[in-house]
Amino acid sequence: MNPSNVSDNPTQPSGMPSSGAGGMASAKSSLKATARDAASQVKSAATSAADRVRSDAERFASDKKSATAERIGHYGSAIRESARSLEDTDPNIAWFTHQAADRLEHAADYLRNRDFSQLRNDTEEMARRHPALFFGGLFAAGLLLGTIMKSTSRRLTDSSSSMTGEEGTSDWAAATATPPSAAY
Repeated sequence: MNPSNVSDNPTQPSGMPSSGAGGMASAKSSLKATARDAASQVKSAATSAADRVRSDAERFASDKKSATAERIGHYGSAIRESARSLEDTDPNIAWFTHQAADRLEHAADYLRNRDFSQLRNDTEEMARRHPALFFGGLFAAGLLLGTIMKSTSRRLTDSSSSMTGEEGTSDWAAATATPPSAAY
C-alpha cells in the first residue's frame, strides 16, 4: 500500500486523495452557483410559460367578448327591423321596440369599447350600489340559460330519436331483426 494515497480522514475511502478544506469550499461554491443557475433558468422558463398562457387567455377572452358584442348588435338590428315593420300598424309598440333595439345596440357598443378590467370594475360597482337588482339579474339570466339548455336538449333528443326510430333502434335494424319466436 502506498502511504501517500492513504487518507487521514476516516470517512473518505482509502486510496482516494485528500482534497483538503480549500477543495471542499470550491466544490461547495461551484455546486451553489450551479444550483443558482438552474433555479434562475427554471424561474425564467416558468415566467415565460405563464406569460404565454396569460396572453393566450386574454386573446381567447377578447375574441369571445367581440363575438358576444357582435351577437348582441345583431339582435339589436333584428329588433329594429321588427320595429320598422310595426310602425304602420302600431306606432306605440314600434316606439318601445325601437327603445329596446337602442338599448341592445348601446350594450353592444359598451361591451366592444371596454376591456375586462373596466367591465369587472363596472360590474363590482353596480353590485355594490344595487345588490338586489344585480342578483335578480343573475337569477333571471340563470332561468333564461336553463330554459335555453332544456329546449336545446329536447331538440337534440327529438332529432336523434327521429334518426333512430321511436324505440331507439334504427329503422334498418328494426326491419332486419329476427323476431324472438323465429329464433327458436
